[in-house]
Amino acid sequence: MNNTILSTQDESKLFLNIQDAKGWFEYEPSYDGVITHINTAGAKLFGFASSDDVIGKKINELYAHPFDHEKTLSMLFRDGQVNGFFTLMKTRNGRLFFIKQTSSLITEGLYKCPIKIKSEFEPIQSLLPS
Repeated sequence: MNNTILSTQDESKLFLNIQDAKGWFEYEPSYDGVITHINTAGAKLFGFASSDDVIGKKINELYAHPFDHEKTLSMLFRDGQVNGFFTLMKTRNGRLFFIKQTSSLITEGLYKCPIKIKSEFEPIQSLLPS
């Protein structure tokens, strides 16, 4: 993983500005909450230089309120998917922003054992704290 130390000026050039973010992003945490995939734009939205810097981190590190992940999991176990769920997230530097996410629980086998979660999300500018 690339854990490069960047100056504040370099960070502002490198990382995606939340206000300018458009479109959908994606990430996949494992069942126990470890991020196994995130697209590059999603990683930059959270303040990381690349997706490699995010992979292996716990998803709770990206939630403003870590128990929101537990709420999402309980909805996924109950319904199998969550559509249009709003969540307050935070960047690596602690900046807060809302996302609208759609997530699905991926299972395998006869007993439908959960193995990972597939999530797509978009940042919501109208709900961003100033």
